[in-house]
Amino acid sequence: MVFVDWGNLEEAQQLKDEMISQGVLPDVFTYTILVNGSCKMGNLSMAKEFFDEMLHEGLKPDCFAYTTHIVSELKLGETSRFSSLQEEMWAMGSPSDLIIYNVYVDGLGKKGNLEVACELLQNMVRDGLFPDHVTYTSIIHAHLENGHLRKAREVFYEMLSKGLSPSVVTYTVLIHAHAGRGRLELAFMYFSEMQEKGVLPNVITYNALINGLCKVRRMDQAYNFFAEMEEKGIPPNKYSYTILINENCDMGNWQEALRLYKEMLDRGIQPDSCTHSALLKQVGKDSALHTIQYLEDVVLGSEETINAKA
Repeated sequence: MVFVDWGNLEEAQQLKDEMISQGVLPDVFTYTILVNGSCKMGNLSMAKEFFDEMLHEGLKPDCFAYTTHIVSELKLGETSRFSSLQEEMWAMGSPSDLIIYNVYVDGLGKKGNLEVACELLQNMVRDGLFPDHVTYTSIIHAHLENGHLRKAREVFYEMLSKGLSPSVVTYTVLIHAHAGRGRLELAFMYFSEMQEKGVLPNVITYNALINGLCKVRRMDQAYNFFAEMEEKGIPPNKYSYTILINENCDMGNWQEALRLYKEMLDRGIQPDSCTHSALLKQVGKDSALHTIQYLEDVVLGSEETINAKA
């Protein structure tokens, strides 16, 4: 099903129909590729059709097929069918595994169905499965997204009490939420703790701290973390630069914002709409042509012109 890899679902469907017309029946593997390909291309209703067709043909989906199907259902907003899907999987001889539970817990958390997601933790143990760091991270993230910082910390410590080791993702979601809400001391605590435990921060971790520091105008510390990141061999990305550019624009530090913009371009880091929005709001009182010229000057590296206009 190379067509699916190329993003041509219509060709893949035609190939499947041609196989059937020639007496070659698609197997679970074929249907799973079609379901997965449909999900990747955002055609979730088609993914469901392929899955239902697989069942209609008397085929028994494996855990990967069910996982893919559950992901598509969650994206469609269907969050109430897990129990029936479990029963269906048991009947098919494919009992739920930890991956499927984790996918569903994560999906429920993202939809804000925290109560149901937490109930699944109990169901997992009932089914002989034990939540891992991925399960707990999903619950922690869901609590944080809903503003339940204290509850998120409680779940984090419950995770530790069960002997599970937090990952860089676990620590980063905690740092991001606390730094973003001005709870910088707690963010720093998690940042120190993760390194003490040998969990290396990544660019997303550093961006979370830089963003939190910029929000409270602690720019010296923000730049220190930016420098530390590079010293540790972690290259900044467009978000790293955009955070600093945006705050410098808000503070009226136009020269510094332009310097950062030029630096990111020189390093081959492409700005996005958020980067440009930060710059454009600073020069919003100028004409559109003048604004465009500002950015062109930066791209061309005409520092003399920039200084003259600033």
